[in-house]
Amino acid sequence: MIKDLIVKNRSYRSFTSKEISQEELTEMMECGRLGAAARNLQGIKYALVTDRATCSEIFPHTAWAGAIEWNPTAEESPRAYIVMCGDSELFLNQPLLYFDMGVAAQNILLRASEMGYGGCLLGAFNKAKVKEILDIEDRYSVEILIALGEPNEEVRLVEAIEGDTTYYRDEENIHYVPKRSVEELIIKRK
Repeated sequence: MIKDLIVKNRSYRSFTSKEISQEELTEMMECGRLGAAARNLQGIKYALVTDRATCSEIFPHTAWAGAIEWNPTAEESPRAYIVMCGDSELFLNQPLLYFDMGVAAQNILLRASEMGYGGCLLGAFNKAKVKEILDIEDRYSVEILIALGEPNEEVRLVEAIEGDTTYYRDEENIHYVPKRSVEELIIKRK
């Protein structure tokens, strides 16, 4: 069951107009909160954004799908964002913060997928602008943006050919994500 959810959980970049409620977003964030944390410091803080105008204000400050020329339009833009922030009063070790954020973000996206939504984990966005738009205190560093909505695209996993993992879209705008084989990834068995 968990493997099916992992396969379903793709990076979606095009969304329908279906709104996400604060309650649904909080449910997703709760799954991030419950994940493992280095030294159990729990130094990640979250800003939950469902307001349509605020989502529209954030959208132009994001960058999408660096390997292809396609980008979502404003009509396809996310219907919610979870902004992951580091709390400087709780976290001094940046690598551990990113480790914790990876664990939390995966949990959030898995829960979103289970709820019928999809998302995309963004590191390519104007962090200073998002911090300004949301009026986030200096104590918190804006690190990761999780874009969320009801997926409006098809994403398919395919086997990588000769190590080429470059994702692409076909003429029908289906998004393909090549994955390396299990054999290629295992370097040792004993």
